[in-house]
Amino acid sequence: MNNNNIENELDKYIIRQPIEILLSSKNGVNVGNLDGHKIYQLDKEITARKDEAILLYLKKCFVPFSFYCLADNQNNNKLDVRENSNTGATNSYTITIDNGNYAINDLLVDIKSKMVSNSNFNFNYSFVYVPATNKVSFILTGGHANDSVSLLFNTGTNKNKSICRLIGFDDTADITLPHNTTVKSTNVVDMADGLDSIHIKSDLIGENIRSTENSLTGGELLIIPVDLAPNSILYFNEFTPFKHRISLKSFKSIELNLTDNKDNTIDFNNVPYTFILLVEFIKDESSNITRDTRNLREENRIRTEQEKSNNSMFDMMVDRVNASNF
Repeated sequence: MNNNNIENELDKYIIRQPIEILLSSKNGVNVGNLDGHKIYQLDKEITARKDEAILLYLKKCFVPFSFYCLADNQNNNKLDVRENSNTGATNSYTITIDNGNYAINDLLVDIKSKMVSNSNFNFNYSFVYVPATNKVSFILTGGHANDSVSLLFNTGTNKNKSICRLIGFDDTADITLPHNTTVKSTNVVDMADGLDSIHIKSDLIGENIRSTENSLTGGELLIIPVDLAPNSILYFNEFTPFKHRISLKSFKSIELNLTDNKDNTIDFNNVPYTFILLVEFIKDESSNITRDTRNLREENRIRTEQEKSNNSMFDMMVDRVNASNF
């Protein structure tokens, strides 16, 4: 067999069947206190051959909508308040809403109850949700003329855990409610507050490019939509998957972190979920480059030796001609 035939045999890639990985959250080990971030140890190490690269992607998943859209771990369950009396006295306090999935009217009732119970000036409130605009109207009804209350979305100590987005505001400014004056939310109500999708991140995936400024980077295996109501099962089946080529040649563990779009790890409240990943093996074209480089070096070595030999023969012929002239 000549060298060309040998090289052709070496270039032949032997195709392997994909490997399916079943990950049940019950078998993972928590990273931190929340069950949305786990490390899974595989029964066997997955290894690529020298001429292979590994592709990894999510094939299916079964995820319960057991998580809360308003929760301490979602950093959106607090409201800083300052009451301003017409006498010049003030009263500052923070209310904390219990973790849960709320209808907007139920949430407004809870906020009002906690604000009334914390008032030092017998303040009362009217909070009205308007379905036509998906906004909320706020009125300070108790107290006296020139009284007001400030919702400290921007300057409060719990700005980074504010409930503002759920009730139609953002954290760029505080909101003041003058006595008997209606103030409407600047934005529409967002009861999901970042949990309209689940970001599945893995330590095996390289950094993904995101188009928005200051957005999250890194490790996104896939983003799945949250398009059902709480207490449902989110079923995802990818027919045209995005396949990630990973840099590792082998691995025996997988770390998955399930987050919202603000990078908060999701708490599934210990209700199990399941992922089915698929590993595919493809020919690593860099192995051809390595072989071609090796062949080129060998050709250069042979060419150099040939040139040395030719130079030696030329020198001998010159010496003979010079000797014959004497």
